[in-house]
Amino acid sequence: MNLTDVLKGLFNRAPTTTHGHLQNVAQAAASTVRARLLRDPNARVSRDPTDYAGLLSYFEEQLVGYPNDSRRRLVLVLRALAESDDDVAGSLSDLQALCGAGYTIDYTGGNRASKQAQQELDAWALGLYPEGGGLTGLIANQVAELTLAGASSCEWYPERSRRGVAGVAVIPAEEIRIRRDPATQALIHEQAAVGGAITLNPRTYLYAAARTTGRSPHGVPLFIAALFALDRKRQLLGAEQRVINLMARSALVHAKVPIPTPQELGLASEDDPGYADAVSAFFAEVADTIVSSAESGVYIGPDKTDITVVPLTQTAAGAPEITKGNQKRVWSGLKTLPFLRGEMEHTTQALAQVTLPIVHAQAIALQQTIARQLEFGMNLHLALRGIPAQAWVKFTPPATPYQLDDATAFLRRAEGHTKLAALFGPAWAQVAMREYDITPEDAARAPDWWQPAPDYGTLERSPYVSNDPQGGVQLWIHGTLPGPNGTRTPVHQPDTRPGVLAVMRELRARLAPPVPTPEASPKDPVLIAGLDGVFKPIAGTRLVLPFPVVMAFNDGRWFLRPARADELSGGTP
Repeated sequence: MNLTDVLKGLFNRAPTTTHGHLQNVAQAAASTVRARLLRDPNARVSRDPTDYAGLLSYFEEQLVGYPNDSRRRLVLVLRALAESDDDVAGSLSDLQALCGAGYTIDYTGGNRASKQAQQELDAWALGLYPEGGGLTGLIANQVAELTLAGASSCEWYPERSRRGVAGVAVIPAEEIRIRRDPATQALIHEQAAVGGAITLNPRTYLYAAARTTGRSPHGVPLFIAALFALDRKRQLLGAEQRVINLMARSALVHAKVPIPTPQELGLASEDDPGYADAVSAFFAEVADTIVSSAESGVYIGPDKTDITVVPLTQTAAGAPEITKGNQKRVWSGLKTLPFLRGEMEHTTQALAQVTLPIVHAQAIALQQTIARQLEFGMNLHLALRGIPAQAWVKFTPPATPYQLDDATAFLRRAEGHTKLAALFGPAWAQVAMREYDITPEDAARAPDWWQPAPDYGTLERSPYVSNDPQGGVQLWIHGTLPGPNGTRTPVHQPDTRPGVLAVMRELRARLAPPVPTPEASPKDPVLIAGLDGVFKPIAGTRLVLPFPVVMAFNDGRWFLRPARADELSGGTP
């Protein structure tokens, strides 16, 4: 077979006869053959479930606490309880509310690439996950997946042109089976499907587990430990319902009715075939009459009927303690707190302030796993778009009712960083940046309007030191205080009130410097002498003086000066 026949078989058409065109067609044919060979497997694809890798993945898939049950069935039970049990549904709703407090997206890369990535992801997120309400709905969905199924399992499938991520498909974690490659020990994720398993592409699929046990790569559901207590809760509720039904029956009615004769029933004798059925129908009618007459208390029936009422004394003593003890086990397995489920007994603010951060810490742990899933999809989309930047999702911590205490602690930590930075110098920069999650690229992304005072927090730039007119000396209180009989007592003492010195320094630091007094000029028509003896020009046409003055004329100018005591003998000028 020559090259022409090969080309005809590949393309179903005859090639051109020119040498240049023939060479191009040959290169295209070779490229097509290589592409087909790359798509074709070069080794066995099927596997034996009894080999080492198959057995290992089978045992890793089982939950140790439930050895005789399958992971898939247990996860489906938890999913059903999330819709039917009030405690499971309430705990899940609390975690979804705590994890859905909000999020931000930070970008690393060049300034231009970061802005381009931000614009691209903002537009991309508008059409993502429409069946669940966008990214916010996807976050709530993944919280449920982590708590009920043990892992966040999503496929971020690309567009047909491979120029971006078209959408996200949530794959239930119970449908995923994970096995290890014996040669590379890499994890291979397969989805159980009709007709066989589907191997998922690690380029577009991510299985993120919140916690695992041992060597098993499968995630452990957060609510799995509550199954035993939830099953006992179901049994206790059934037993309580039976007790309630018995207590509703306050008495047992015992009625003695004589057996009717065949003649009373319209029959010839007891040997009549319909006598037994007629007697049964008679007693059933009497029973219905007794029951229907119970509310009115009036009964009219056959003669010689004896009715006895036997009271029932059914109690549920001890049941509340059993139910309460099991309820605590349910709440412990669901990682929730009693007061979050409406149990306010023995709950104080001090206790809540200690225990509530535990629930917040669990929500933060779930947020970290969900952030990893979202970052996987976002960075895949940016890579397919050709944008050289990376996205990092940061969730807003759950809101706390103790914000004042948290703000005070935050301020104290900031003051501690200031002192330690002065002690250790630049070596302390990385410690502070790690605590507040600051990167060197953050400074380049600051907006133009962000112009904080340079080195405001340093000791050299502090207004308490550099702008203190008194040089840090003690302030004094001068003046008078009201005394007895309308008198006033002079006061001259240091100001020892806490914080007054710092407040006064801060005020002086924020006030504008005093305007210097202009020098006297011969052009000024009138000068006035102050209490310090310095003559100053009069700037206005109207002047109110708080002391007696004397007006005089000298050297072609009028001036005002304070009057002397001897000049006031004739009265006030």
